[in-house]
Amino acid sequence: MTKRLIAALSPLMLAMGTPHLAAEESAPPACADLLAAEAQSFTLERRAEDGRMVPLTVFAPAEPGAYPLVGFSHGAFATPGRYEAMLEPLAAAGFVVIAPMHVDSEEYPRREGEAERPSHPVTWAGRTADMELALDPDAALRAALSERGLTLDPGKIIALGHSYGALIAQLYGGARAIEPDGTSIERRMPELDAVVAFSPPGPMPGLMAKEGWASLSAPALTISGTADVLPGFIDDWRAHLASHEEAPEGARALWVGEGIDHYFGGSFGRPGEVGADEARLFARALERTLSFIQRHVHDAPACRVGDTLPGESYQEDAA
Repeated sequence: MTKRLIAALSPLMLAMGTPHLAAEESAPPACADLLAAEAQSFTLERRAEDGRMVPLTVFAPAEPGAYPLVGFSHGAFATPGRYEAMLEPLAAAGFVVIAPMHVDSEEYPRREGEAERPSHPVTWAGRTADMELALDPDAALRAALSERGLTLDPGKIIALGHSYGALIAQLYGGARAIEPDGTSIERRMPELDAVVAFSPPGPMPGLMAKEGWASLSAPALTISGTADVLPGFIDDWRAHLASHEEAPEGARALWVGEGIDHYFGGSFGRPGEVGADEARLFARALERTLSFIQRHVHDAPACRVGDTLPGESYQEDAA
């Protein structure tokens, strides 16, 4: 192309844009870039119906605005603060994450006379009440968010959890557990857009039958690893896949990391020294999580994950 022809075409090219540049401008951002943005966190307290105080940790984007909501349930005996490496990046990517400290937490502030290890009925009642508060914040909690310039996008809600908390999250996507009194309760939130479960437990007598996931109707992502065992409790990592395998086909996704354990090597839950491969695959699991939840709460295309990494497998039902 001659310089004279380029000069003649330049105004038209500027007005129309070249196809290559237009494609670049319209491409969704990389998930990794969104997860690397800035976030903030702060703590609040809300009084539950039974009179106990529920400590809440909120992770949110650094900038004021209206954002979708993520309700998070931590693993047994853990605390929200031990999941900062998971929740802060998700908040930075454009979500308000509300994470209650459940009554079974090792750091839960006990009232005088309370047992250090609450019974199963007490823990179950507390966890489900906490998660309902996180997924459907009351006026006082919304006001506390508003004071910090944060509002919640109506009808854009995700349930997220790890281990015991993963099962709690799945309840609000339609899974049905065995209640402490032997009954079964429908806890499905119609407004819930999706569920993400890191290492959900498999079937457990008196708590969860495999048939309980047959009613898991919300889009659901399950995340586990080939070293995801808890000796004496979960001896085969494949037990974590039950909720994916038993859920109805159509809106399921599964991510598995080679050599990944229950805590991604100490990335969360039981923090420790994380190896390079564990860090790499944890970062990828977060990218998959973000892409999955964006697809179910936003009208625009989800962020870009990139090519499959060595050591990860990912599958999802055809749209």
